Amino acid sequence: MRLALLLALLPLTAWAMRPLELRQASPDSNTPMGAPYTASIPAPDPDFILPEGGPATLVIIIDDLGNRLKEGQETVRLPGRINVAVLPHTPHGARLAEEAHREGKEVMLHAPMSALDGKPLGPGGLTAELSETEFRATLAAALATVPHVQGVNNHMGSDLTRQPEPMRWLMAELTARQLYFVDSRTHALTVAAAAAREAGLPHLSRQVFLDNIAEPAAIAEQFLAAVEQARRLGKAVAIGHPFPETIAFLQAVLPGLEEQGVRLATVSEVLAP
Repeated sequence: MRLALLLALLPLTAWAMRPLELRQASPDSNTPMGAPYTASIPAPDPDFILPEGGPATLVIIIDDLGNRLKEGQETVRLPGRINVAVLPHTPHGARLAEEAHREGKEVMLHAPMSALDGKPLGPGGLTAELSETEFRATLAAALATVPHVQGVNNHMGSDLTRQPEPMRWLMAELTARQLYFVDSRTHALTVAAAAAREAGLPHLSRQVFLDNIAEPAAIAEQFLAAVEQARRLGKAVAIGHPFPETIAFLQAVLPGLEEQGVRLATVSEVLAP
């Protein structure tokens, strides 16, 4: 049975009245988190309909927390079992990780990894130029800045995740620390999941990016794609960012998911034997 979820019209309509610029981000872009979020907000479709199908588990990860306190706090207060990925060495990362833990969210390290476009990684960046000792020390220092970490996913990484040796170092360090890995899949030739599998490390891979285009209709379309994947495969992993449009959309639709047969889950819950 196809059921409709009513989107929260008031905040979206208020944004629609402002002259804002459409932002489009690639999965491997390093969004300037110190800059204001901007987007073009059309009037939303009042009926959001999930696809038909059987029970499904949906893992939602919100990346890039740590530099902006307000958006981070709105993220950790989202309803349901959400995972938050916190950048290392950021002004608000530790505070947001603590707040997320108190809110029942699962905390991950959003580890910066080198990208093919050469964009700067910021503190804690992992690159193939590091020796194994330097690589492990950099990762350890990054992990120490984010409390309550249960696992790691990659920030950018279209370069590093294609390289077997650094990925083996990564998975060995995560295995020693009993952490999991989620491959954000910022490049089609990523070997990260294969390296995790070879190491016997619990891992997942992203199926859908929710907000490469931070506009409500586009986010809704991507969310539907994630639910369709979950209906078909039993589970799916979707990654988003703390954009106002993404947060508003999730605030509107997440409370009604369970009654439509879609279960939100943390990564740990999905990976548990």
